[in-house]
Amino acid sequence: MLAAGMALTPAAFTAGPLLETRFFPVVRDADITSERPVEPDVIFTIRFGKVRQCEFIGLAWYQDDVRLRVDFHPDVDVQPPAQTRPTGQQHAGPWRLRGVERLDGTRAFTLHRCHPLWLTISHFYGQRSHDPGAWQERTSQ
Repeated sequence: MLAAGMALTPAAFTAGPLLETRFFPVVRDADITSERPVEPDVIFTIRFGKVRQCEFIGLAWYQDDVRLRVDFHPDVDVQPPAQTRPTGQQHAGPWRLRGVERLDGTRAFTLHRCHPLWLTISHFYGQRSHDPGAWQERTSQ
């Protein structure tokens, strides 16, 4: 019995995050409600649903393989710590995404702590990868 448990543990820690990412996201249905280029960046507001009560850890926004900086408070030089939002429909912004003048072609993922086993990654915005584990593999390198 102990041997079986030890044999299945690596599988659980490999498959668990991938299954949670695909079937139990923390956020969903993100929709840009306004977008304005401010060279060389873009300022935007967004609406999304938060469907699980988990602690917000971060937001990773990408154009291709390049990670972009997101300022949640674009009018201040030093960004205050991000806050965990309650479940339900959320409206956020203005946020500034640095290094791009349009959101087209970008994608974003949220990181939350829902339990002590691993960070939960949710697709947040943009085109989904065909491989839900691709982002996790790239960030763990």
